[in-house]
Amino acid sequence: SALRTSKTLRRDARCMLPSLQHSLTAAVVIGYAGRVVVAKHRSNTVRTDKENTGESRMFNALSGIPALRPNKAARTEAAASGLVNTADRTPGAKLDIKTIVLVVHGVKSTETAGAAQVETVRALAAERGMTVQEVVTERPGHCETLVAEADLSGVDAIGVMGGDGTLREGVSGMLARTANDRCPIFVFPVGTGNNFAGDLGIRSIQDMFAVIDKGATHAVDAVKVTHPLGTTYSINCVTWGLAREAAETAEGWRLLGPLRYDLAGFYHILLDKLNFAKIGASVTVAPAPVPAAHEDYLMMFAQNTRCSGRGFTFCPLAKLDDGMFDLVAVKKSGIFRTIGLFNQVKTDGGHVEDPAVCYLQARTMALTAQDAGDLVNIDGEVNVGTPVTVDACQGAFLTLV
Repeated sequence: SALRTSKTLRRDARCMLPSLQHSLTAAVVIGYAGRVVVAKHRSNTVRTDKENTGESRMFNALSGIPALRPNKAARTEAAASGLVNTADRTPGAKLDIKTIVLVVHGVKSTETAGAAQVETVRALAAERGMTVQEVVTERPGHCETLVAEADLSGVDAIGVMGGDGTLREGVSGMLARTANDRCPIFVFPVGTGNNFAGDLGIRSIQDMFAVIDKGATHAVDAVKVTHPLGTTYSINCVTWGLAREAAETAEGWRLLGPLRYDLAGFYHILLDKLNFAKIGASVTVAPAPVPAAHEDYLMMFAQNTRCSGRGFTFCPLAKLDDGMFDLVAVKKSGIFRTIGLFNQVKTDGGHVEDPAVCYLQARTMALTAQDAGDLVNIDGEVNVGTPVTVDACQGAFLTLV
């Protein structure tokens, strides 16, 4: 069938691209080939008059919530801090951190770079007279269990070594504990994506120790995703559509290095897959209103952080402590215009000024995909089916700032 042929093309692409020396032309050729195949399938889908007239490209509100269109000056001002409350970040006395539990990645810590990072943490902790209780992960998801079951007697904070995905696991473990048996949790940013730490201006192990020295704690938000398999927490981003699919494709092209993200993005833009869904949002805690009809979207982001992926500014006004998440929903707007939107994302977040983009802030949202096989990704690591609801959890956990 057309869909099976398209899957074959994508599989072959993973083998072809490394031998083509990172060629952008290869991605274009493969994308156009896949698009021709998928066009046979989508020709059976009836478009509404609204879609044919191009009216749907003007995307100025979702569920009655008007789109935000921050200009460059507003985006630059918002980038100065990832927090709303910057004047009083320390409720109560300064936290004097003497003992931490350190969650270490079982595989990466045996590699040259990972082992050196662990040694750096040990050395900087020893300089400060800190006790480090190391625990090592043995499998994916183990960080969550280690944090949830840790003995926190005499422990001042928990630190995890990794990126957004590892921090998500740690935060999930912390939230599984009773409210009176928790402590601050933070991340030494040594992962592939370090967007949560980046929003706090923490970009290295040394930066994190400077924050530890300050001892300032702050309550920050998490996002709860309810899906057919249960509940999963997010600290970074929840994605659906092209964004999720391109990230998944890029994971299979690791030999291409950082260029794989651009190639995967171009490939899926050209493939132009149908993404029909019902998306609704609300600025209150009431259930999000869901539209009656499915619409064809390019993608959807619901983010706690300003950036996702390789530091791309998808949500330029996002704050970690405002009790809301930022939502970006994008309608189809043509190949070249979509490529332009991605270029704006990679620079300063100017895509939010485009009328094909609806950017807003919400407390809850709901998404139901028409295709039962469509998946939603949580923080780059967890894939779940729809329907999903996304809820902001204000002040869900304490971290160091």
